[in-house]
Amino acid sequence: MTDRDKRAQTVADFWRGVDSHDWDLVASTLADDFVRIGMRDNEEDTCRGKDAYIAFVSGVIGRTQTHELQSRFTFLSEDGRFAFNEAVEIITYAPGEEPLAMRFANYLELDDAGLICKLDIFWKTPPSMPPDWITVESVIGEKDDA
Repeated sequence: MTDRDKRAQTVADFWRGVDSHDWDLVASTLADDFVRIGMRDNEEDTCRGKDAYIAFVSGVIGRTQTHELQSRFTFLSEDGRFAFNEAVEIITYAPGEEPLAMRFANYLELDDAGLICKLDIFWKTPPSMPPDWITVESVIGEKDDA
């Protein structure tokens, strides 16, 4: 397996782990200094560090009634250092609510070791917005000042 193939597998494992809620698998794909820049594109919606991200994403999903992530396709650069992914995330927040489907374009960077060090999320605005409580600070009670 080439280095590029290993990097492609890392990215695929990340999305598979998020969809299946396998946080150990997700953690195995992330660099310790991982940064997630959320769809609101501000510091409040930025998560720094692998452990903080795992706490955040598992906390968000733990508050939903249902969660599904469909990774539609991933493009990996020739050198395997950059990836672009399209995904659809379908969540239901409370019993009786209609599922909310959100379409995302995800930009990822991989470090020298082949681990994901950055995830920058772009999305198409759905008919209804997700709840305001989906921020790093409100889910895990931390806000980075760095």
